[in-house]
Amino acid sequence: MNRVATIVLVLLAACGPADRQGANTGVDGSVTGDGTGSGQPGCSGLANCYSVYAHSDSVLYVVDLQAKTLSTVGNFNAPETITDLAVAPDNTIYVVSETAIYTASATTGHATKVGTLAACGSRAVALTTLPNGEIWAGDFKGAVCQIDITTTPPTVKPPITLSGGLALSGDLVAVADGTVYGTAYKLSDGANMGTQANNLLVKIDLTTGTTTPIGASGFPSLFGASFAEGGVIGFTHDGSGRVVKMDPTTGAGTLFATFMDPSTGKPITFAGAGVNSLVPVIQ
Repeated sequence: MNRVATIVLVLLAACGPADRQGANTGVDGSVTGDGTGSGQPGCSGLANCYSVYAHSDSVLYVVDLQAKTLSTVGNFNAPETITDLAVAPDNTIYVVSETAIYTASATTGHATKVGTLAACGSRAVALTTLPNGEIWAGDFKGAVCQIDITTTPPTVKPPITLSGGLALSGDLVAVADGTVYGTAYKLSDGANMGTQANNLLVKIDLTTGTTTPIGASGFPSLFGASFAEGGVIGFTHDGSGRVVKMDPTTGAGTLFATFMDPSTGKPITFAGAGVNSLVPVIQ
């Protein structure tokens, strides 16, 4: 499986008014909401909501969950393709390429390099933060690794192998109770066959690599994963612009929306997505 067949999805916390009580400040200086739904893009009228962000290879978008519309935040302006995104508990947006980790502005999309990365397995194509602030990446051949950004360059810790002959088709997403979901496929399947044509939703224990299949999504190329309104949200990389909502108890996916790029009018080929890892399971 090559990167063209990889899936990434991400939901991220976005900016709120600078004077809003309880707001958090990201590393880019933007002030972000507290998750109540007030003042966060895409969260109007929704309780316990964190803004949903997704991206193509080069452009960051934000999703309005109520209206099921999408708007452009801005270009990453990175010198390489961005493969995934994650949002830390303090609302910092992190993005990765195959060789580096960056922060991204919630107001402009502009990416600022944190440091170069050693490979996690093959190439980093999945990213999530945990509620405790840890950052984890994954490749598409069954490896996941913790990234320590307190060192220069960031330290990629030894890989942990997913169990059951499974590998990430595109992404990881953690939620407030510590559960880590992933979009996955069986390594034994050939290209565009079996679980690559029908990605699995799984739960992953990052301490052991134990991977528990939940069920088939019914959709391919889920390169991005996020969580909102009690479900795992998957973003497709198949050129259709489709976004699906997966039942966290069965894995079954239903079409959430189909998104076109606001500037070109063409379906978006999503490369990743993310959400603040403090997003509650019940919303």
